[in-house]
Amino acid sequence: MRRINVAIAGLGRVGTQFLEALLSVNAEGVKVIAVAEPREDIESVNLAKSKGIAYFRDARDMLRSLDDSIDVLFELTGNAVVRTELYEILSQNANRKTVIVPEPVAFLIWSLIVQGKQEYPR
Repeated sequence: MRRINVAIAGLGRVGTQFLEALLSVNAEGVKVIAVAEPREDIESVNLAKSKGIAYFRDARDMLRSLDDSIDVLFELTGNAVVRTELYEILSQNANRKTVIVPEPVAFLIWSLIVQGKQEYPR
C-alpha cells in the first residue's frame, strides 16, 4: 500500500485543526511525519510530540532536514516570505517529489475531510 507522508508548517488555528483532523482520519495510507511551529509551548505541538511526530521550530529547517521524505507539505504559516523560501529550498535541492499545498487547497481538502460537518477555522 502506498503511504503519503504529510508535514504541516504552522500550527495556528488552521494548522491545529488540520493536524487534529488528519490524526482522526483512519487512513493507513496517510501519515503526519512532521510539524513546524515556532511556539513550542502550545497544545498542538504537545499533541504532535505525543504522537511521535517530528517537531521543528522552523518550516525551512523541517524541509531541509526531511527533504523528499515529505510527500505533501501543508504551508499554513500565513507568511509569504516563508512560503517563497520553501519553494526555493525545493528548487535548490532539486526536490521534485514534495508538493507544497497553499491554504486555498488546504481549504478544499479540509472540506473533504470533515464532509461539511465542521467550519474551516479562520
